[in-house]
Amino acid sequence: MVRVRRYKDSSVDIQAVLKGIKEFLQETKDLNIMNEINGKIDGKPFLSLTAVKTTAPRLLVGALREITISLTGFPDDFLVEVHTGTWFANIAMPGVAGTLIAGPVGFAVGAGAPTIVAVRYERQVWNRIRELIKQNAKKSFNLEKVETY
Repeated sequence: MVRVRRYKDSSVDIQAVLKGIKEFLQETKDLNIMNEINGKIDGKPFLSLTAVKTTAPRLLVGALREITISLTGFPDDFLVEVHTGTWFANIAMPGVAGTLIAGPVGFAVGAGAPTIVAVRYERQVWNRIRELIKQNAKKSFNLEKVETY
């Protein structure tokens, strides 16, 4: 799942937001930061973190596999992109995994589990990002300055 939000006219310390995101990801059990990028794309600052969940038990029942959070732009106009991936994200594989683990009832449960877990975690990430942006904005922050794609 991918969601992008554009934050405008708040003069946000993007480095501080990234640092807070990194701390949040590191607090998540079994989630390891595997890649960190700090560079430029088309002349705009680009910061990105990718964290991977590596535990086997969750892999079998479907759960968050990885998350990438990227910030692109300048303090008064930047994009935040959050991409979450799940183990067995397509509808066939979770059903098969559920069937192997718990029989026919497991098929129904397995088919929806990866999405539910990833969506719940993504919601927590977006809430934390919003808090960090409010904390690190030098101008007043309100939702009218946010566009969601």
